[in-house]
This record gives sequence, structure tokens and C-alpha cells, in this order.
Amino acid sequence: MNNKDSMVDEEADIRKMLNAYVANSPYKLNPDTKIVDRVVKGLVMRKSKYGHAYCPCRIVTGDFEKDKKTICPCIYHKEEIERDGECHCNLFVRGN
Repeated sequence: MNNKDSMVDEEADIRKMLNAYVANSPYKLNPDTKIVDRVVKGLVMRKSKYGHAYCPCRIVTGDFEKDKKTICPCIYHKEEIERDGECHCNLFVRGN
């Protein structure tokens, strides 16, 4: 399998994970599909580069104990959605 195929597979896996997450949470994916596509591409790139789907809006330090908090969905998204109606990267928004 070439790199492009593995990126396509990785994107499908990440989208599946995101859809499963929102199906079982009070949140939903941003209705703006361009934003979702952009964030998903960032998650794919980070998973390819670092081995985990770290939030593309946060800095990866290289210290897994610190960085694991930013694996999507990161630990910060619930508080951000509660406060702002969306998470920092705009991937998740308040559900109805």
C-alpha cells in the first residue's frame, strides 16, 4: 500500500472515530464541512508524523505524558464547548 492509500485509510479511520464519538456524546461535528475536513486532514498528518491524532490546534511537545491530553478528542474540548459553544479548533460544537 502506498502512502496516499494509507493516508486515505487513516482519514476514514479518524472520521469513523469522530462519528462514533459524537454519536455517544452531547456534541456534534461542526456543520461546516470545510472546517471538519481541514481539522481531519490535520489529525491525519499528526497521526502520520507522531503516531497519534493530536489536536492540530495544540503544540506537540514530544513528551507523551503531556501530549496525550491533546489526542483527539482532547481533554479541553468539553470545557471549551461549554464556554464557547465550540472547541478551540471548531471541530466539535454544542449539540441541540
